[in-house]
Amino acid sequence: MDSNYVFLCGVMWCRFGQQDAGKELLRAAHSKDPDVNALAWAMLAKGIRRLSGLQERERSFQRTLREELCG
Repeated sequence: MDSNYVFLCGVMWCRFGQQDAGKELLRAAHSKDPDVNALAWAMLAKGIRRLSGLQERERSFQRTLREELCG
């Protein structure tokens, strides 16, 4: 597994939440190549931060919608 492939998986994971790409990142996170390993962990962490941000925005939207509908 090379770093270009891991990076592209990271883009697909971070940008689109593609599960197969996330699985490949997990596989790369156990690589014996320290560069591939570090890149995989960095991309996984970035994807998790993005997911957390999206969840917070969704909760905020739901609160706003509820307030508008319920008065």
